[in-house]
Amino acid sequence: MSFQFDSISVYSSPVYFGPQRYHIDYEKMKYRLHQPADTECLTVMFESNPAQLEALLPEPFKLTDPVVTVMAAEFANIGWLAGNTYRILQYSIPVRFDGEIDHFYGDFLLALFENHCDPIVGGREGLGYCKIYCDLPRFKKLNGVHRMVASSWDFQFMKMQVDTNKPAADGERMQRIINQSQGKMNFKYIPGTGSGGVPDAAYPVFNPKWQKPDDYPFELMQPQLTVCDGSVAFFEPQWEDMPTYYQVAKGMYDLENKGVIGAQRLLYSDACDFSHAQKLR
Repeated sequence: MSFQFDSISVYSSPVYFGPQRYHIDYEKMKYRLHQPADTECLTVMFESNPAQLEALLPEPFKLTDPVVTVMAAEFANIGWLAGNTYRILQYSIPVRFDGEIDHFYGDFLLALFENHCDPIVGGREGLGYCKIYCDLPRFKKLNGVHRMVASSWDFQFMKMQVDTNKPAADGERMQRIINQSQGKMNFKYIPGTGSGGVPDAAYPVFNPKWQKPDDYPFELMQPQLTVCDGSVAFFEPQWEDMPTYYQVAKGMYDLENKGVIGAQRLLYSDACDFSHAQKLR
């Protein structure tokens, strides 16, 4: 008998060995799979050129404030990854989506880098996140100053710093922009094979901010937030430095930086629940 898909399971290529988590007893494992991650998050927000940012947005997304948010995070003790850890770096801009049916404010992800393949494949194929691999070492911390660098093929294309000893230039504006967001927005794109440029998928998606269910079984730590100052720098690559994603690093380097609005360091429990992601209409 040849291989056949069953009608209820979630698969990821290669599919022939069975669906994801094929041998898991969900009744015994469901709570461990959903154990929240211990998360440390560093954020720097800077003002940029609105025309440059608008040129990056597909219709019908509209820019709501000409700022760029750079966020790096480390997720540790993740339930669905059997307690493992990985790190991310994301660039986003605040937008409003006004479609025929859906109307939301959100953070539109320009790029989301991660340092492990497994969350990249699942988030990119299934959820539509614009995920890319890069090297992301652990944060360096000394006397309240937190540093993060990112590199690809040994080329360092970004560095950021969050200094908890200094106040934010405009912390109120930063928090207002953060609080306005109702979730993460992406544009799912999967190229077609032999299609002459016609994609298999090309549409906007939305993952709303997580709301704690009444029967949530895990204890969540009280978030620890420090609003402060910071900096971010992008470095110009040559094509040979980043041959597959040169355009991403070059695009961020070309963005005008009119000054940092503020930064923050946040410690919290992340539920890592992406089950509410939806196609926008």
